[in-house]
Amino acid sequence: MNTKQTEFVLYRADGLSFDKIATTLKVSKATLIQWSKLFEKEIKEIQFQSFIKIKELHSWNTQTRYTNLLEQLKIIDDGIVKSDLSKATIKDLFTIKNDILGQLDRIENKIRTNANVTITDELGYKEALELKLNEVE
Repeated sequence: MNTKQTEFVLYRADGLSFDKIATTLKVSKATLIQWSKLFEKEIKEIQFQSFIKIKELHSWNTQTRYTNLLEQLKIIDDGIVKSDLSKATIKDLFTIKNDILGQLDRIENKIRTNANVTITDELGYKEALELKLNEVE
């Protein structure tokens, strides 16, 4: 892979159009389309690795919040188990528990995204990859 091809792979992985890349590298669009086919795996690998890094950075804040909510849920569950059921505050504990479960569910549903990567098996079947909150550590 020469210097222009390497630059092309990086530009495509960043999502630049063939027109913009052709102007920047002073290479014909037809050549870029050929390179796109030739270096498809490299482009997808860079996109996937970039996606993982972005997801890890974003997940740090989300992970902290998620962990804190799980800790609060455990404390509430312990309180419910130890609680005297004749006390009216048990209702409050269940209300808080349901709220936290809802928040956890919203976080889990929000942190699910298509990695824009497909895998083709030996039979030619394609499968799109989707990452979820607990898949990147």
